[in-house]
Amino acid sequence: MAVPALDAEKLKENALTSIRLGIEDFQRSRLAPEQNGDPARALSAIRNLFAGVLLLFKYKIATSVDDPQDAATLIFNPPEVLPQADGNGGVEWQPVGKFKRTTIDVATIKKRFEGFDIEMDWATIEKLQECRNHLEHLHPANTLGEVADFVAELFPILRDFVQTQINEQPAELLGAAWPIMLDHHTFFMDTRKECVAAWNEAGVPDMMQPWLEKCQCEDCGSSLLRPHADDIEEGMSVEGHDDAFRYLCVACGHSDLIGPLMIKNLDDAYDYDPRDGGEPSVETCNECQRDTFVIGEQHCLWCGAELDYTECAVCEEALRQDDQFNGGLCGYHHHVYEKAMRDD
Repeated sequence: MAVPALDAEKLKENALTSIRLGIEDFQRSRLAPEQNGDPARALSAIRNLFAGVLLLFKYKIATSVDDPQDAATLIFNPPEVLPQADGNGGVEWQPVGKFKRTTIDVATIKKRFEGFDIEMDWATIEKLQECRNHLEHLHPANTLGEVADFVAELFPILRDFVQTQINEQPAELLGAAWPIMLDHHTFFMDTRKECVAAWNEAGVPDMMQPWLEKCQCEDCGSSLLRPHADDIEEGMSVEGHDDAFRYLCVACGHSDLIGPLMIKNLDDAYDYDPRDGGEPSVETCNECQRDTFVIGEQHCLWCGAELDYTECAVCEEALRQDDQFNGGLCGYHHHVYEKAMRDD
């Protein structure tokens, strides 16, 4: 069941090639057609960049052991382990077949890192993986902003990993790709700070702030959104003019309403499938008529309205908005009370 020795340096070389190609694709995707730009390169940029990072991770795993054969057993998928009779009425577990020609996926890389005490911000890696998977199903022309976000988020992970785990300087290891990523990350972070500061003056309801932060341009997918200057100058606020207040995408210039986009993010987070027995967690608020009343929290995230009665005075069952006109009783006990009053 021996596995051929692994050339770790080849992994490193392939990783750097993928990252270089990814950055080249990223640049091409952002250029205008007359500058030889090609928006279809956005998808290949994501594929190459994410593949390059995973190859660097595998390189780190491979170089964590001295024997190249041991390195191969860590990188390639192992044979399936199945139960077999031991001849004495018992069972023993034995590997069946040989090591596969495929290499380990993100989940197994995570396990290898944990086994060798290699630190990594897996929450961000998984977020980037979701982004890559999401982009696979969209037309590249509508993902340029999201790709730009991806590259900006990837930058600190790549920088820290190269410095702390590979013990090299990113500028030397990544060559021409490094200053491009650095410039883009700097622009992205500075612009995001400006956008956040601008929204602080736009009158966004406090409890809707988390859903504002999740908003992405409906045209290009970028998270670099700021309040439309014309609406600010008109003295409008998001809280009071959600049917008119607009965002402006810094990345592509698209503009649309921010209120419905925030509410959509809220609704998506509380999505449910009635076929699985699920029930809605968000409903229309009786006070402001927006779909922002979170049932489990018993208040509206837009206007702050709360329930006057939170549980039935008789059976202590949790009450909802529809029960607020029953004088502190659930539907059943309100019916019992009214029947008793009629009988009297």
